[in-house]
Amino acid sequence: MKALLGMARFRALLRVAGFGAVGASGVLPNLAVMWLLVDHWHLHYLPAAVAATEVAICWNFVLVDLVVFRSRRGRHWAGRFGRFVVLNNLDLAVRLPLLALLVSWAGVNELVANLVTLVLAFGLRFGITDRFIYRPASIPSPVAETV
Repeated sequence: MKALLGMARFRALLRVAGFGAVGASGVLPNLAVMWLLVDHWHLHYLPAAVAATEVAICWNFVLVDLVVFRSRRGRHWAGRFGRFVVLNNLDLAVRLPLLALLVSWAGVNELVANLVTLVLAFGLRFGITDRFIYRPASIPSPVAETV
């Protein structure tokens, strides 16, 4: 029993690490799109953050689905993708006011502030993704026989 708990914890740590690695890899396209839109196309940083997040959501979904949760893909990919997009856009709705506060009030650079909000939201995004989007299949409990 102790070995099973240890293995379950190990798998959970692998999922967190994988999710973190995918998220870290998604920071690059996120910041690249934001940099392009803000510095070269002179778009305001808030709509640029929205566009950059949408690119990163697609990037992250592909990697999360193929690598991190490949053994827990119970629903059709479109259902997983839809839930992933909803979660990450709700996350964005929470991050945008923080981003605006960091940039406007605290004077933090737009790219740095965007990175800070992404890091702060990591744990919540992982928890919801792990428990609701890629929910493990239920393991039936043994039924006690009555005599």
